[in-house]
Amino acid sequence: MSTMTRKRIIKSIVPTLQSDEQLDSYCAHRFTYLTQDEWKKEIYSGKVSLDGVIFLDPATMLKGSEMLAWDGSGIVEPAVDGSITILYEDELFVAVNKTGNLPVHPSGRYFNNTLVALLASRYGRKVYPVHRIDRETSGVMLLAFDGKSAGELSKALLKGSKEYLALVHGNFPDDELTVDLPLGPDIDSAVRKKRKAWPGGKELATTRFMKVLHSGDISLVRCFPETGRLHQIRAHLLSTGYPIVGDKLYGRDETAFLTFIKHGLTAALEKRLVLPRCALHAARIIFLHPESKKEMIIRAPLPGMFSSFIVSRRVKG
Repeated sequence: MSTMTRKRIIKSIVPTLQSDEQLDSYCAHRFTYLTQDEWKKEIYSGKVSLDGVIFLDPATMLKGSEMLAWDGSGIVEPAVDGSITILYEDELFVAVNKTGNLPVHPSGRYFNNTLVALLASRYGRKVYPVHRIDRETSGVMLLAFDGKSAGELSKALLKGSKEYLALVHGNFPDDELTVDLPLGPDIDSAVRKKRKAWPGGKELATTRFMKVLHSGDISLVRCFPETGRLHQIRAHLLSTGYPIVGDKLYGRDETAFLTFIKHGLTAALEKRLVLPRCALHAARIIFLHPESKKEMIIRAPLPGMFSSFIVSRRVKG
C-alpha cells in the first residue's frame, strides 16, 4: 500500500484530575496504544509538550487543564492489507470493497495505514467516510469526495438497507430470527469499550438473521441491521449464543481481546480464534443516489477466507 506520509500531531486538553498524575502514567491510560514504557521513550525524545513547552521528564506532574501535544509522526504502524477494489465511482463518491485488515480512519496506532489515507493518495484529495465499518470487517464501504455529499449519502443510507454475511459458531436456527435487544455498555466486561445486548440497554437496536448454510460446526448467516448501532451485529449474535468466528471481543472468550492487545495475534491466539479476524462481511448496500434518485445496489463478493473455511469445516464435519 502506498500512501502519502503525513505529519501526525495529537493535541488533547488534560481534564480535571482527582489528584496530580505523572505525565507518562496519564499518557498510558489516556492513549492506550502505547505502553507506559513506550510513552517514557516518547517523552525522553522530546515529542511531548505541555502548553507549548517540551518536557523531558516522564515524572512531570500534571494538575489538569494543560494542553498536551504529542508528535506521533514517527510511530511504527501495524501492517495492513491495502488491496482494496473499486466497486463503483462517480463525481460524488466511491464505493470500495474493503479488506478485513484495514482501518477506515486514523485511530490508535493507525494513521497513514488507513483507508482514507490510501484513497486520498490515490485521488489526490480528501475523502469522507459515509458510514462506519470496523477494521476487521470486510466489504462495501462508501466514501464521499466532499462533506456535503457525505451528508446526503448518509441520509440516503438511513432510508436504504444493508446486508452482512457472518460465519458463526454452531448450527444457527433454520427459521428467520429477529433480535431487538437494546444495546449499552457491558459493565461486567474487563474491556471498557465492549457493548452488550440486553433489556436494560438504552439504545434501541433490531437485527434480522437468516441462515444460509450449516457446515460442520459453523453456519453462514445473512444479517440485516434495521438500526445502525455500534457493534450491533456482533453483540446481537453473541446474545443469541452464536458468536462470530474469529471475533476477539464478541467471540466465545473476550480474554482473546485482552491477549491480542498485550501480545498481538500470536499463533496460539489464532488457534483459539479459529480464524485470524472477525468473520463479518458487508455484502450489499441499497440506497437511492442523492442526485439521480436511481436505486443503487452495490455488492462485494464473498471473501475467499469465508468460502475456503466453509469447505474445510464440511470436510472435517
